[in-house]
Amino acid sequence: MTMQIKTPTDNLALRFGPFLFYPEQRLLTEDGRALSLGGRAMDMLLVLLERRGETVSKEELMQAVWPTSVVDEISVRVHIAALRRALGDSHRKELYITTLPQKGYRFSRDVTLVAAAEPPAGPRKCNLPALLSTTEGREVEIDKVANLLTQRRLLTITGPGGIGKTTVAIRAAQRLKDFFSDGIHFLDLACLDSNDDLSQSLCELLRVEKSTLPGHLAKQHMLLVLDNCEHLVSESALLAESLLGSADNLTIVATSREPFRADGESVMHLGPLPYPVASDVLTAQEAQGYAAVRLFVYRCQSRLPDFVLNDDNVADICAICRRLDGLPLALELAAVHIDVLGLRGIALQLEEGVKVLSQGKRTAMKRHQTLQAALDWSYGMLEACEQSCFRTLSILNGSFSLEQALELLDALDCGSRSRARLLEAVTQLVTKSLVEVERGREEVRYRLLDTTRSYALDKLKQRELAEG
Repeated sequence: MTMQIKTPTDNLALRFGPFLFYPEQRLLTEDGRALSLGGRAMDMLLVLLERRGETVSKEELMQAVWPTSVVDEISVRVHIAALRRALGDSHRKELYITTLPQKGYRFSRDVTLVAAAEPPAGPRKCNLPALLSTTEGREVEIDKVANLLTQRRLLTITGPGGIGKTTVAIRAAQRLKDFFSDGIHFLDLACLDSNDDLSQSLCELLRVEKSTLPGHLAKQHMLLVLDNCEHLVSESALLAESLLGSADNLTIVATSREPFRADGESVMHLGPLPYPVASDVLTAQEAQGYAAVRLFVYRCQSRLPDFVLNDDNVADICAICRRLDGLPLALELAAVHIDVLGLRGIALQLEEGVKVLSQGKRTAMKRHQTLQAALDWSYGMLEACEQSCFRTLSILNGSFSLEQALELLDALDCGSRSRARLLEAVTQLVTKSLVEVERGREEVRYRLLDTTRSYALDKLKQRELAEG
Protein backbone atom coordinates (compact mmCIF):
# COMPACT_ATOMS: atom_id res chain seq x y z
CA MET A 1 0.00 0.00 0.00
CA THR A 2 1.41 3.40 -0.96
CA MET A 3 1.76 5.88 1.91
CA GLN A 4 1.14 9.44 0.75
CA ILE A 5 3.01 11.92 2.93
CA LYS A 6 1.51 15.34 3.40
CA THR A 7 3.02 17.77 5.88
CA PRO A 8 0.80 20.80 6.50
CA THR A 9 3.29 22.28 8.96
CA ASP A 10 7.06 22.30 9.06
CA ASN A 11 7.29 20.53 12.44
CA LEU A 12 5.80 17.24 11.29
CA ALA A 13 8.30 14.44 10.81
CA LEU A 14 8.44 10.76 9.88
CA ARG A 15 9.68 8.51 12.64
CA PHE A 16 11.34 5.14 12.14
CA GLY A 17 13.47 3.70 14.92
CA PRO A 18 15.70 6.45 16.41
CA PHE A 19 15.39 8.53 13.24
CA LEU A 20 13.24 11.52 12.37
CA PHE A 21 12.92 12.65 8.76
CA TYR A 22 11.64 16.19 8.08
CA PRO A 23 10.34 16.12 4.47
CA GLU A 24 9.98 19.89 4.13
CA GLN A 25 13.57 20.55 5.20
CA ARG A 26 14.95 17.34 3.66
CA LEU A 27 16.64 16.71 7.02
CA LEU A 28 17.38 13.42 8.78
CA THR A 29 18.19 13.23 12.50
CA GLU A 30 19.19 10.39 14.80
CA ASP A 31 18.38 10.87 18.49
CA GLY A 32 18.17 14.62 17.86
CA ARG A 33 21.49 14.85 15.99
CA ALA A 34 21.37 16.10 12.40
CA LEU A 35 22.97 13.69 9.93
CA SER A 36 24.94 14.90 6.93
CA LEU A 37 23.19 13.77 3.74
CA GLY A 38 22.90 15.58 0.44
CA GLY A 39 19.74 16.59 -1.35
CA ARG A 40 19.70 13.65 -3.79
CA ALA A 41 19.94 11.10 -0.97
CA MET A 42 17.15 12.93 0.89
CA ASP A 43 14.97 12.83 -2.25
CA MET A 44 15.67 9.13 -2.64
CA LEU A 45 14.80 8.48 1.01
CA LEU A 46 11.49 10.31 0.60
CA VAL A 47 10.59 8.16 -2.43
CA LEU A 48 11.31 4.98 -0.47
CA LEU A 49 9.33 6.24 2.55
CA GLU A 50 6.35 7.20 0.41
CA ARG A 51 6.32 3.69 -1.02
CA ARG A 52 7.38 1.80 2.11
CA GLY A 53 6.82 -1.93 1.81
CA GLU A 54 6.86 -1.72 -1.99
CA THR A 55 9.65 -2.56 -4.41
CA VAL A 56 10.97 0.55 -6.12
CA SER A 57 13.04 -0.16 -9.23
CA LYS A 58 16.29 1.62 -10.04
CA GLU A 59 14.60 3.16 -13.07
CA GLU A 60 11.80 4.58 -10.90
CA LEU A 61 14.33 6.04 -8.46
CA MET A 62 16.30 7.66 -11.27
CA GLN A 63 13.13 9.14 -12.78
CA ALA A 64 11.96 10.49 -9.42
CA VAL A 65 15.28 11.90 -8.24
CA TRP A 66 16.73 13.05 -11.60
CA PRO A 67 13.63 13.79 -13.71
CA THR A 68 15.45 16.07 -16.17
CA SER A 69 18.94 14.51 -16.18
CA VAL A 70 20.51 11.40 -17.67
CA VAL A 71 22.31 9.37 -15.01
CA ASP A 72 23.51 5.80 -14.71
CA GLU A 73 22.99 3.13 -12.07
CA ILE A 74 26.23 4.09 -10.31
CA SER A 75 24.50 7.24 -9.04
CA VAL A 76 21.69 5.18 -7.52
CA ARG A 77 24.14 2.78 -5.85
CA VAL A 78 26.21 5.63 -4.40
CA HIS A 79 23.17 7.30 -2.83
CA ILE A 80 21.69 4.03 -1.56
CA ALA A 81 25.07 3.25 0.05
CA ALA A 82 25.08 6.69 1.67
CA LEU A 83 21.58 6.13 3.08
CA ARG A 84 22.49 2.72 4.42
CA ARG A 85 25.58 4.08 6.10
CA ALA A 86 23.56 6.88 7.71
CA LEU A 87 20.91 4.39 8.89
CA GLY A 88 23.51 1.93 10.18
CA ASP A 89 22.22 -0.94 8.05
CA SER A 90 25.67 -2.54 7.89
CA HIS A 91 25.34 -3.72 11.52
CA ARG A 92 21.60 -4.37 11.76
CA LYS A 93 19.79 -7.67 11.41
CA GLU A 94 16.55 -5.98 10.35
CA LEU A 95 17.49 -3.64 7.51
CA TYR A 96 15.73 -0.36 6.81
CA ILE A 97 16.51 -0.62 3.08
CA THR A 98 16.36 -4.07 1.48
CA THR A 99 17.84 -4.89 -1.92
CA LEU A 100 15.85 -7.18 -4.18
CA PRO A 101 18.26 -8.47 -6.85
CA GLN A 102 17.26 -7.50 -10.41
CA LYS A 103 14.18 -5.71 -9.02
CA GLY A 104 15.16 -2.70 -6.91
CA TYR A 105 14.92 -1.53 -3.30
CA ARG A 106 12.33 -1.56 -0.52
CA PHE A 107 11.97 0.39 2.75
CA SER A 108 11.10 -2.47 5.10
CA ARG A 109 10.47 -0.89 8.53
CA ASP A 110 7.43 0.77 10.08
CA VAL A 111 7.07 4.54 9.63
CA THR A 112 4.81 6.91 11.61
CA LEU A 113 3.95 10.58 11.13
CA VAL A 114 4.59 12.54 14.33
CA ALA A 115 4.64 16.10 15.62
CA ALA A 116 8.24 17.01 16.39
CA ALA A 117 10.16 19.89 17.87
CA GLU A 118 11.79 22.51 15.67
CA PRO A 119 14.30 20.61 13.53
CA PRO A 120 18.00 21.29 14.17
CA ALA A 121 20.07 23.02 11.54
CA GLY A 122 21.61 20.55 9.13
CA PRO A 123 25.43 20.37 9.07
CA ARG A 124 27.41 21.73 6.15
CA LYS A 125 30.77 20.04 5.90
CA CYS A 126 32.18 20.62 2.46
CA ASN A 127 34.72 23.19 1.30
CA LEU A 128 35.16 22.01 -2.28
CA PRO A 129 35.94 24.99 -4.54
CA ALA A 130 33.35 25.87 -7.14
CA LEU A 131 34.30 25.02 -10.72
CA LEU A 132 33.31 27.57 -13.33
CA SER A 133 34.78 25.73 -16.33
CA THR A 134 33.46 22.77 -18.28
CA THR A 135 34.57 19.17 -17.75
CA GLU A 136 34.17 18.33 -21.43
CA GLY A 137 35.37 14.83 -22.26
CA ARG A 138 36.05 13.73 -18.67
CA GLU A 139 32.73 12.13 -17.70
CA VAL A 140 34.12 8.58 -17.93
CA GLU A 141 37.10 9.44 -15.73
CA ILE A 142 34.93 11.32 -13.23
CA ASP A 143 32.57 8.34 -12.95
CA LYS A 144 35.52 6.00 -12.51
CA VAL A 145 37.09 8.11 -9.75
CA ALA A 146 33.76 8.46 -7.93
CA ASN A 147 33.21 4.72 -8.10
CA LEU A 148 36.75 3.92 -6.92
CA LEU A 149 36.41 6.24 -3.94
CA THR A 150 33.49 4.17 -2.64
CA GLN A 151 35.78 1.11 -2.66
CA ARG A 152 39.39 2.28 -2.14
CA ARG A 153 40.81 4.38 0.68
CA LEU A 154 43.73 6.06 -1.12
CA LEU A 155 43.57 7.08 -4.77
CA THR A 156 46.12 9.27 -6.53
CA ILE A 157 45.21 10.90 -9.84
CA THR A 158 48.40 11.47 -11.84
CA GLY A 159 49.19 13.16 -15.12
CA PRO A 160 51.17 16.05 -16.64
CA GLY A 161 50.53 19.67 -15.72
CA GLY A 162 47.42 21.07 -17.37
CA ILE A 163 45.76 17.70 -17.95
CA GLY A 164 42.82 18.40 -15.61
CA LYS A 165 43.62 16.38 -12.47
CA THR A 166 42.14 18.90 -10.06
CA THR A 167 38.95 19.27 -12.10
CA VAL A 168 38.37 15.52 -12.21
CA ALA A 169 39.04 15.15 -8.47
CA ILE A 170 36.63 17.96 -7.53
CA ARG A 171 33.86 16.80 -9.86
CA ALA A 172 34.12 13.23 -8.56
CA ALA A 173 34.10 14.44 -4.95
CA GLN A 174 31.00 16.55 -5.62
CA ARG A 175 29.15 13.41 -6.69
CA LEU A 176 29.97 11.80 -3.35
CA LYS A 177 28.63 14.48 -1.01
CA ASP A 178 25.86 12.12 0.00
CA PHE A 179 28.21 9.19 0.55
CA PHE A 180 30.58 10.67 3.13
CA SER A 181 28.42 11.45 6.15
CA ASP A 182 31.05 13.65 7.85
CA GLY A 183 31.88 15.73 4.85
CA ILE A 184 34.48 16.39 2.17
CA HIS A 185 37.49 18.59 2.90
CA PHE A 186 39.76 20.08 0.26
CA LEU A 187 43.38 21.07 0.97
CA ASP A 188 45.43 22.75 -1.78
CA LEU A 189 49.15 22.15 -1.25
CA ALA A 190 50.18 24.52 -4.06
CA CYS A 191 50.80 27.39 -1.64
CA LEU A 192 52.87 25.23 0.75
CA ASP A 193 56.59 24.54 0.57
CA SER A 194 58.95 22.04 2.17
CA ASN A 195 59.28 24.20 5.28
CA ASP A 196 55.55 24.07 6.00
CA ASP A 197 54.04 21.49 8.33
CA LEU A 198 51.53 19.60 6.22
CA SER A 199 49.71 18.04 9.16
CA GLN A 200 49.42 21.48 10.81
CA SER A 201 47.85 22.87 7.64
CA LEU A 202 45.32 20.04 7.76
CA CYS A 203 44.58 20.77 11.42
CA GLU A 204 43.92 24.42 10.59
CA LEU A 205 41.56 23.34 7.82
CA LEU A 206 39.65 20.99 10.14
CA ARG A 207 39.92 23.39 13.10
CA VAL A 208 41.34 20.80 15.48
CA GLU A 209 44.45 20.71 17.65
CA LYS A 210 47.34 18.72 16.25
CA SER A 211 47.41 16.40 19.25
CA THR A 212 43.74 15.51 18.71
CA LEU A 213 43.88 14.98 14.93
CA PRO A 214 44.11 11.15 14.96
CA GLY A 215 41.29 10.85 17.49
CA HIS A 216 39.14 13.34 15.60
CA LEU A 217 39.52 11.56 12.25
CA ALA A 218 38.97 8.15 13.84
CA LYS A 219 35.33 9.12 14.40
CA GLN A 220 34.76 10.59 10.93
CA HIS A 221 33.45 9.08 7.71
CA MET A 222 35.19 11.69 5.58
CA LEU A 223 36.78 12.27 2.18
CA LEU A 224 39.98 14.32 2.16
CA VAL A 225 41.06 15.85 -1.16
CA LEU A 226 44.80 16.67 -1.30
CA ASP A 227 45.50 18.78 -4.39
CA ASN A 228 48.85 19.59 -6.09
CA CYS A 229 51.01 17.20 -4.08
CA GLU A 230 53.95 16.73 -6.47
CA HIS A 231 56.36 19.10 -4.71
CA LEU A 232 55.55 17.52 -1.33
CA VAL A 233 55.03 13.97 -2.52
CA SER A 234 57.07 12.28 0.23
CA GLU A 235 55.43 14.35 2.96
CA SER A 236 52.00 13.71 1.46
CA ALA A 237 52.62 9.96 1.31
CA LEU A 238 53.72 9.83 4.95
CA LEU A 239 50.71 11.88 6.06
CA ALA A 240 48.28 9.74 4.06
CA GLU A 241 49.66 6.48 5.48
CA SER A 242 49.58 7.85 9.03
CA LEU A 243 46.01 9.16 8.79
CA LEU A 244 44.60 6.09 7.07
CA GLY A 245 46.29 3.85 9.62
CA SER A 246 44.44 5.52 12.49
CA ALA A 247 41.10 6.38 10.85
CA ASP A 248 39.22 3.40 9.42
CA ASN A 249 36.49 5.48 7.75
CA LEU A 250 38.75 8.08 6.15
CA THR A 251 39.26 8.12 2.36
CA ILE A 252 41.87 10.24 0.57
CA VAL A 253 42.03 11.29 -3.08
CA ALA A 254 45.16 13.16 -4.16
CA THR A 255 46.34 14.86 -7.35
CA SER A 256 50.01 14.75 -8.23
CA ARG A 257 52.26 14.54 -11.26
CA GLU A 258 53.69 11.35 -9.77
CA PRO A 259 52.28 8.61 -7.49
CA PHE A 260 52.83 8.59 -3.73
CA ARG A 261 54.12 5.00 -3.77
CA ALA A 262 52.33 4.63 -0.44
CA ASP A 263 50.91 1.52 1.17
CA GLY A 264 47.44 0.71 -0.14
CA GLU A 265 47.58 3.34 -2.90
CA SER A 266 45.60 3.02 -6.11
CA VAL A 267 46.75 5.14 -9.06
CA MET A 268 44.73 6.48 -11.98
CA HIS A 269 46.74 8.17 -14.73
CA LEU A 270 44.90 10.91 -16.59
CA GLY A 271 45.82 11.13 -20.26
CA PRO A 272 45.08 13.67 -23.01
CA LEU A 273 41.58 14.20 -24.38
CA PRO A 274 40.85 12.18 -27.54
CA TYR A 275 41.67 14.10 -30.73
CA PRO A 276 41.66 13.24 -34.47
CA VAL A 277 44.80 11.64 -35.88
CA ALA A 278 46.59 13.11 -38.88
CA SER A 279 45.12 10.61 -41.34
CA ASP A 280 41.53 11.52 -40.44
CA VAL A 281 39.57 13.60 -42.96
CA LEU A 282 36.50 14.56 -41.00
CA THR A 283 33.31 16.51 -41.41
CA ALA A 284 32.34 18.95 -38.67
CA GLN A 285 29.79 16.48 -37.35
CA GLU A 286 32.38 13.68 -37.18
CA ALA A 287 34.95 15.94 -35.48
CA GLN A 288 32.36 16.83 -32.85
CA GLY A 289 32.81 13.29 -31.54
CA TYR A 290 36.29 14.15 -30.20
CA ALA A 291 36.43 15.70 -26.73
CA ALA A 292 39.48 17.84 -27.57
CA VAL A 293 37.61 19.42 -30.48
CA ARG A 294 34.53 20.08 -28.36
CA LEU A 295 36.61 21.69 -25.61
CA PHE A 296 38.56 23.90 -28.02
CA VAL A 297 35.36 25.08 -29.72
CA TYR A 298 33.77 25.78 -26.33
CA ARG A 299 36.78 27.86 -25.29
CA CYS A 300 36.76 29.77 -28.58
CA GLN A 301 33.10 30.58 -28.03
CA SER A 302 34.04 32.16 -24.69
CA ARG A 303 35.95 34.76 -26.72
CA LEU A 304 33.75 34.80 -29.81
CA PRO A 305 30.15 33.79 -28.96
CA ASP A 306 29.30 33.36 -32.66
CA PHE A 307 32.19 30.96 -33.31
CA VAL A 308 31.02 27.62 -34.72
CA LEU A 309 32.61 24.41 -35.90
CA ASN A 310 31.83 23.83 -39.57
CA ASP A 311 33.17 21.98 -42.59
CA ASP A 312 35.23 25.00 -43.62
CA ASN A 313 37.27 25.26 -40.40
CA VAL A 314 37.22 21.68 -39.19
CA ALA A 315 40.66 20.85 -40.70
CA ASP A 316 42.33 23.78 -38.90
CA ILE A 317 40.65 22.95 -35.60
CA CYS A 318 41.67 19.29 -35.82
CA ALA A 319 45.26 20.30 -36.65
CA ILE A 320 45.41 22.57 -33.59
CA CYS A 321 44.02 19.85 -31.33
CA ARG A 322 46.62 17.39 -32.66
CA ARG A 323 49.46 19.88 -32.21
CA LEU A 324 48.38 20.42 -28.61
CA ASP A 325 48.00 16.70 -27.88
CA GLY A 326 44.48 17.16 -26.54
CA LEU A 327 45.94 18.84 -23.46
CA PRO A 328 43.11 20.83 -21.81
CA LEU A 329 45.27 23.70 -20.51
CA ALA A 330 47.00 24.09 -23.89
CA LEU A 331 43.66 24.11 -25.73
CA GLU A 332 42.34 26.76 -23.36
CA LEU A 333 45.43 28.96 -23.77
CA ALA A 334 45.38 28.66 -27.56
CA ALA A 335 41.67 29.54 -27.75
CA VAL A 336 42.37 32.80 -25.90
CA HIS A 337 43.89 34.15 -29.15
CA ILE A 338 41.02 33.25 -31.48
CA ASP A 339 39.67 36.81 -31.63
CA VAL A 340 43.07 38.30 -32.53
CA LEU A 341 44.86 35.61 -34.56
CA GLY A 342 42.04 33.46 -35.93
CA LEU A 343 42.46 29.73 -36.49
CA ARG A 344 45.13 30.04 -39.18
CA GLY A 345 47.10 32.50 -37.05
CA ILE A 346 47.03 30.16 -34.04
CA ALA A 347 48.12 27.22 -36.21
CA LEU A 348 51.02 29.24 -37.69
CA GLN A 349 52.17 30.34 -34.24
CA LEU A 350 52.11 26.76 -32.99
CA GLU A 351 54.34 25.69 -35.88
CA GLU A 352 56.97 28.01 -34.40
CA GLY A 353 56.61 26.52 -30.90
CA VAL A 354 54.28 26.97 -27.94
CA LYS A 355 55.08 30.60 -27.11
CA VAL A 356 51.51 31.51 -28.12
CA LEU A 357 50.39 29.63 -25.01
CA SER A 358 51.68 32.32 -22.70
CA GLN A 359 48.50 34.17 -21.76
CA GLY A 360 46.72 32.44 -18.91
CA LYS A 361 44.43 33.18 -15.98
CA ARG A 362 45.68 36.06 -13.86
CA THR A 363 43.95 34.57 -10.82
CA ALA A 364 45.67 31.16 -11.03
CA MET A 365 48.78 30.15 -9.12
CA LYS A 366 51.81 31.30 -11.13
CA ARG A 367 52.81 27.79 -12.14
CA HIS A 368 49.27 27.13 -13.40
CA GLN A 369 48.88 30.32 -15.46
CA THR A 370 50.66 29.11 -18.59
CA LEU A 371 51.87 25.87 -20.11
CA GLN A 372 55.43 27.20 -19.94
CA ALA A 373 55.05 27.78 -16.19
CA ALA A 374 53.58 24.30 -15.67
CA LEU A 375 56.49 22.68 -17.53
CA ASP A 376 59.03 24.90 -15.76
CA TRP A 377 57.64 23.63 -12.47
CA SER A 378 57.96 19.97 -13.48
CA TYR A 379 61.42 20.47 -15.03
CA GLY A 380 62.68 22.26 -11.93
CA MET A 381 61.82 19.28 -9.73
CA LEU A 382 63.95 16.88 -11.81
CA GLU A 383 67.41 15.79 -10.74
CA ALA A 384 70.33 16.84 -12.98
CA CYS A 385 70.53 13.44 -14.70
CA GLU A 386 66.78 13.41 -15.31
CA GLN A 387 66.90 16.92 -16.79
CA SER A 388 69.72 15.86 -19.10
CA CYS A 389 67.84 12.76 -20.26
CA PHE A 390 64.64 14.76 -20.74
CA ARG A 391 66.40 17.26 -23.01
CA THR A 392 68.05 14.52 -25.06
CA LEU A 393 64.87 12.50 -25.55
CA SER A 394 63.37 15.51 -27.34
CA ILE A 395 65.47 14.49 -30.36
CA LEU A 396 63.17 11.51 -30.84
CA ASN A 397 60.06 12.42 -32.82
CA GLY A 398 57.02 10.24 -32.30
CA SER A 399 57.00 7.05 -30.27
CA PHE A 400 60.15 5.12 -29.38
CA SER A 401 61.10 1.94 -27.59
CA LEU A 402 62.98 1.78 -24.32
CA GLU A 403 66.00 0.37 -26.14
CA GLN A 404 66.01 3.28 -28.60
CA ALA A 405 65.86 5.73 -25.72
CA LEU A 406 68.73 4.09 -23.85
CA GLU A 407 70.90 3.86 -26.98
CA LEU A 408 70.40 7.56 -27.71
CA LEU A 409 71.10 8.60 -24.14
CA ASP A 410 74.18 6.43 -23.97
CA ALA A 411 75.55 7.76 -27.26
CA LEU A 412 74.77 11.48 -27.09
CA ASP A 413 74.17 12.70 -23.63
CA CYS A 414 74.92 10.54 -20.68
CA GLY A 415 77.66 8.15 -21.70
CA SER A 416 79.45 8.67 -18.41
CA ARG A 417 76.49 7.25 -16.51
CA SER A 418 75.69 3.56 -16.17
CA ARG A 419 72.90 1.99 -18.18
CA ALA A 420 71.11 1.26 -14.90
CA ARG A 421 71.18 4.95 -13.99
CA LEU A 422 69.84 5.91 -17.44
CA LEU A 423 67.04 3.37 -17.09
CA GLU A 424 66.18 4.83 -13.69
CA ALA A 425 66.12 8.34 -15.17
CA VAL A 426 63.73 7.32 -17.98
CA THR A 427 61.53 5.54 -15.44
CA GLN A 428 61.39 8.70 -13.34
CA LEU A 429 60.41 10.79 -16.37
CA VAL A 430 57.49 8.40 -16.94
CA THR A 431 56.58 8.43 -13.26
CA LYS A 432 56.60 12.24 -13.20
CA SER A 433 54.31 12.44 -16.24
CA LEU A 434 56.85 13.98 -18.61
CA VAL A 435 57.04 10.90 -20.84
CA GLU A 436 53.84 9.13 -21.87
CA VAL A 437 53.50 5.34 -22.13
CA GLU A 438 51.83 3.71 -25.15
CA ARG A 439 50.92 0.11 -24.40
CA GLY A 440 50.45 -1.96 -27.54
CA ARG A 441 49.86 -5.65 -27.99
CA GLU A 442 53.49 -6.51 -28.64
CA GLU A 443 55.62 -3.94 -26.82
CA VAL A 444 55.49 -0.89 -24.62
CA ARG A 445 56.49 2.32 -26.38
CA TYR A 446 57.04 5.86 -25.15
CA ARG A 447 56.61 9.40 -26.44
CA LEU A 448 56.83 13.00 -25.40
CA LEU A 449 53.67 15.00 -25.99
CA ASP A 450 54.36 17.51 -28.77
CA THR A 451 53.99 20.43 -26.37
CA THR A 452 56.38 18.78 -23.92
CA ARG A 453 58.83 17.87 -26.68
CA SER A 454 58.85 21.46 -27.94
CA TYR A 455 59.68 22.64 -24.42
CA ALA A 456 62.45 20.04 -24.06
CA LEU A 457 63.93 21.01 -27.44
CA ASP A 458 64.12 24.63 -26.28
CA LYS A 459 65.93 23.51 -23.16
CA LEU A 460 68.33 21.44 -25.28
CA LYS A 461 69.12 24.41 -27.54
CA GLN A 462 69.63 26.68 -24.52
CA ARG A 463 72.06 24.14 -23.06
CA GLU A 464 74.01 23.83 -26.28
CA LEU A 465 74.32 27.63 -26.56
CA ALA A 466 75.46 27.90 -22.96
CA GLU A 467 78.14 25.27 -23.53
CA GLY A 468 79.32 27.02 -26.70
